[in-house]
Amino acid sequence: MNAVPDEAPLCLSQIEGGVATVTLNRPDARNAMNVPLLQQLVAALKDAREQGVDVLLLKAEGSAFCAGADVRSDDGTAMGQPGLRRRLIEEVCDLVEAFPASVAAVQGPAVGGGWALAVAAVVTLAAPGAMFRFPELRLGFLPPDQTVRRLRDSVGPAAAFRLLVADERFTGDDLARLGLVDVVETADLGHRARHLAEQFAAAPSDLLQTLRTALTT
Repeated sequence: MNAVPDEAPLCLSQIEGGVATVTLNRPDARNAMNVPLLQQLVAALKDAREQGVDVLLLKAEGSAFCAGADVRSDDGTAMGQPGLRRRLIEEVCDLVEAFPASVAAVQGPAVGGGWALAVAAVVTLAAPGAMFRFPELRLGFLPPDQTVRRLRDSVGPAAAFRLLVADERFTGDDLARLGLVDVVETADLGHRARHLAEQFAAAPSDLLQTLRTALTT
């Protein structure tokens, strides 16, 4: 796996055909979320909404979707800036949820805050090799409030409790049985995610927003 140069953007963003494609671009660190990556995500998501884009496609470079929060600071010491990082993760999740329609394409591990990003999307497509895990409680943190709420509303309190507390590794098939993801062959993941996002973008903007509001309130 090739390292991304220091000057390369940690988040890539492109708007085309009514779809904002936002890509985590830190593959050398398994797209772990440090403060600069999160700040770039916030900026990209805000810019897309300010331009009136209703549909988000969220994806990642490399073999991992997102390994969660990067618990190293820039100088390599433990934990870094956990308070700021948590606030930024919550802001990113809020911004993802603000899109009337969104698709997350998960090709590999989605851990902690990485899974929270996928949960924030309306639809999550997962490759067979995707893995989902919440280690937050073991590390002494609570998952983002939005994530707790979305999982509770999607699968019920008991199943959500297990997903959030057990620190188990869940496959795409595990989550598909709960209705949380659709499993797509790895070779088709990018195409299927883009096609679905384009289908969402073809819907009238006002009706898309009205329907999303009706489904979430």
